[in-house]
Formats: sequence, structure tokens, C-alpha cells
Amino acid sequence: MIKAKASEPSIKKILKATFPEYRKRDVFIKATKTVTLHDLNWSGGSKSEYRACSIDGHSNGRNIDMSFNPPWSNPYEGLTVPLPENCVVVQAGYFCGKPRTAYLYVHPSNMPKLLLEKHLN
Repeated sequence: MIKAKASEPSIKKILKATFPEYRKRDVFIKATKTVTLHDLNWSGGSKSEYRACSIDGHSNGRNIDMSFNPPWSNPYEGLTVPLPENCVVVQAGYFCGKPRTAYLYVHPSNMPKLLLEKHLN
């Protein structure tokens, strides 16, 4: 996992496409071929939200509400989804009532591109 600045151009485009309200300075980037969805319902002031876009920051404009009452009937909780190439899944939300640091999950083949852009800009 790599810590990066949210203000870097390629990361900023991804955040704008997924969580335009994101105001924290840092993000974490993880190369993976799958993403497991968890903490989709409120619990103790914490909740995760997941949104996806292309590696170059283009969104399809759709968001799916993945929170259900009661949480044990949530069909998305614990679901592991494949992460295709050229796609980024961003996890944000709240931790103990405060905005949490975002995690960017990228396919391993896209990680060099994202890191290369980070060091060239």
C-alpha cells in the first residue's frame, strides 16, 4: 500500500469523479485484482462507501446505494468483486463520525502508470 497526495493531478481526477466532496490531503493506493466490500451500514459512527471510475478519472455518473436495513440482510456486505484493468474503486466514508482517508484500489497492471504519473507531475 502506498500513501499519496490527493492533490496530485491523476489522483485528483479520480477523486473528482468518485467523491468530489473529498477534502483530506492524503489517500492510500493498493494494487489488487479484487475488492471486498465491507462496513456498508452505519455502525458506531463508521460507514464505508465505494464508487468506481476509469483510471483516467471518467465516471459513468451512476452510484448504487449499498446500505440496507437491517445490515445482516445486506446482499453487498462481504461481497468480493473483480477489479478490471483500467478501473479504480475508491473507498471513502466515515470513521467514528469523521471523514475517513480514501483508499484507491487499482489493478496491478495500472499501478506503474499511476506511479509514473505521480513522479512526472
